[in-house]
Amino acid sequence: MTAELSGNNIMDTLETLLQARNMDELATRFQKAVSELGDFYCVMGTMPKYRPGGLRPVLTTYPRTWIRHYLGNNYGRVDPLLRRALRSMSGFEWRSCDPISGPAIALTHDIFDLGLRNGFAVPIHGPDASVFYASFGQKQSAPTFPLRTRMALSMLVSQYYERFQQLNAAKAAQAEEGTPDLLTPRECECLTWVAHGKTSGDIGDILMLNENTVNFHLKNAQRKLQCPNRISTVIRALALGLISV
Repeated sequence: MTAELSGNNIMDTLETLLQARNMDELATRFQKAVSELGDFYCVMGTMPKYRPGGLRPVLTTYPRTWIRHYLGNNYGRVDPLLRRALRSMSGFEWRSCDPISGPAIALTHDIFDLGLRNGFAVPIHGPDASVFYASFGQKQSAPTFPLRTRMALSMLVSQYYERFQQLNAAKAAQAEEGTPDLLTPRECECLTWVAHGKTSGDIGDILMLNENTVNFHLKNAQRKLQCPNRISTVIRALALGLISV
């Protein structure tokens, strides 16, 4: 069963989000606020408005195995939620999407296997032909989302996005003062294949490299992006726009 935030609580929470000092703090506060509304899997990111399937995640609470499965099957290119978000100007429940067919059927079956039956998505159309997308998969079996929960999630996403943009602008200003430690073309290439579900051995065969060399490039990328594992490195690289899938 979903919970509710009272009027005073939601205003306090929104103010707390706006006071976050960095992205990690913003994510932690956002996830705490969402957990008070119910038990959800959450993913948020940005995508070009005119290129379906190009979601760059900035936050996700889905299991790593699911993220690897989703990326490996290129589900982003057939995900009906992403397509709906590109043309929708307001939040919508998953079950309100158009009837699915073709490859999207497999995605729907896999979502059901994950234990999700419904969800709520919030698109925010930015001024730069991009869409900020947030989606909440409801772990409990419920016929619909209460109106108050949808309203609270929409407000949280809007406030997160505002602070997200402010922090990005500040980071961009700082970057102009120095040269960031970017990934090499080969590191980006190896990460892209990881995003498609390939192992080091597979990548070595594709790029005609020794498997140890592939691991070397992936370890370097992981170190530069300060990530604990390959999947989080891929997610970070996608969020920064260093790779695309």
